[in-house]
This record gives sequence, C-alpha cells and structure tokens, in this order.
Amino acid sequence: MDKDVAIRIDGMLIGVRGNLDGIAHYMKNNLSSQEYDALIGYIGASMAELIDISTSLHKQFPDIIPIELRPAGK
Repeated sequence: MDKDVAIRIDGMLIGVRGNLDGIAHYMKNNLSSQEYDALIGYIGASMAELIDISTSLHKQFPDIIPIELRPAGK
C-alpha cells in the first residue's frame, strides 16, 4: 500500500468514527435507556473495528499518526 493511500484511508476512518460518535450521542438523547443500551454496543464494536484498521495502518506508516493521537513528547 502506498503511504498516501494509507493517509487517505485513515482520514476517512477518523470521519466515520466521528459520525458514529455523533450517532451515539443522538441515541443517548433520543432513546429510552433500554433502547439505548440495546444498541450502543453495536456502535462501540464498530468503532473498535475501525480503530483496529487505523492501528494497522499506523504500524505500517508510524509517521501518519495524527499529531492529536501521538503520545506526549513525540
């Protein structure tokens, strides 16, 4: 995989995770506790899978990790 392709994919994944976060907040504010509890696990599992993809890309290209996600001092 080309580094530029990895950067593009990682950027798209960040956007999708942001959308999932927005969905989770919307659900929290608009569903009953029971409805929310029944669905939020799917959102969390989806986010975890997307993070796994990003982690794989970051292992291949460590310098593409966004500054905001880099450990302090690096």
